[in-house]
Amino acid sequence: MVKEKKKGEVKLYGEIYPYGINSAADFIARFDEARKGADEVNLLLHTQGGDVQEGTLIYNHIKGCGVKVNVIVAGVSCSMGTVIMMAAAKVYMCENSYMMVHAPKGGCYGTAAEMEKAAKGLRGMEKNFKKVYASKTGKSEKEVEELLVGDNWFTAQEAMDAKLIDGIVEPIATGVTQVSAEELKMQTPKALYGRFAACLEETTEGTEGNGVLKNSNNQKNESEMDKEGLIKKFGLTGVTAQSTDKEIEDAIQVKLDAEKNRADNAEAAMQAANKKRITDTVNAAAKAGKIQAGQTATFVAIGEKSGIEALETVLGGMKPAPSLVEVTRGGAANMAGAANGARADWGWEQWQKEDPRGLEALAKSEPEKFEALYKATFKG
Repeated sequence: MVKEKKKGEVKLYGEIYPYGINSAADFIARFDEARKGADEVNLLLHTQGGDVQEGTLIYNHIKGCGVKVNVIVAGVSCSMGTVIMMAAAKVYMCENSYMMVHAPKGGCYGTAAEMEKAAKGLRGMEKNFKKVYASKTGKSEKEVEELLVGDNWFTAQEAMDAKLIDGIVEPIATGVTQVSAEELKMQTPKALYGRFAACLEETTEGTEGNGVLKNSNNQKNESEMDKEGLIKKFGLTGVTAQSTDKEIEDAIQVKLDAEKNRADNAEAAMQAANKKRITDTVNAAAKAGKIQAGQTATFVAIGEKSGIEALETVLGGMKPAPSLVEVTRGGAANMAGAANGARADWGWEQWQKEDPRGLEALAKSEPEKFEALYKATFKG
């Protein structure tokens, strides 16, 4: 007689944050309770995403828990929720559910070095996302890069076709009005999450009439907000420990919006300063006779694309253009060399040494060849 498998069940409904029932610590405690004595665990997922660090802890715990985990998307799975999905042995979507994939996002306020450090962190997260999606779909990391450009929405069937899930199951939230393909492109995670939220609260077992989850083996009540801790952590003003949860949340949002505005302004100022530095460097090279006035736009473009350091290296190695007398003296020899292909094998350094003016002309007459020489020397 075949022994019937014992299944545990746990839910992750809502945004993933460092506090509340969807913090990594609270979810993991709930998950571990659900898998006690179970042969496999079903994770019902309905989330607009949230904190990458918290989500990563959840992903790693599911991946290494030692039992088979099946994820079932009951409503929407967006952003970090789609990464958590990939930790499961099998991933299913209800036929009326949706998922949305995009690159990790974030912001910071501080010096250029601090912002560069934040950008490096985001690039590291993005690299990890690529590995996770590539592993699930069987595609290369290069092939899944397009998933991280913009917000990419999928219906259950589209996710199945993209090999992001293993199957489609019957709807859990049956009272949800479907959106058209065009409407789906215009949706936000929060808006589409809201379409399912009420229906899932009504159909979720173990809930009271107001939709608040009762204590059970798999779910527990949302922990009380640590108002004093949040006020201290975010440096909130205008609220106290006696303020309502919404007042605290609104104050946090105001703080986050202000920080984002400061970060955006700082980034814009840094970009403007960098552009001015590039322009000043190119103008100085033109004034010194290293490049012609008509070439400044080309070299500004090189600086914006490859960075000020690369631009300074290129211009630093250039010599001022020779005088008309020098050109006249060497013109015949140079023309003969060009005619018989003597320069075909020249590299960047030889061009700079033998004919810097010819190298400058090459940037305008044969930009592709100029760029190839540049990349071979400075990006090899």
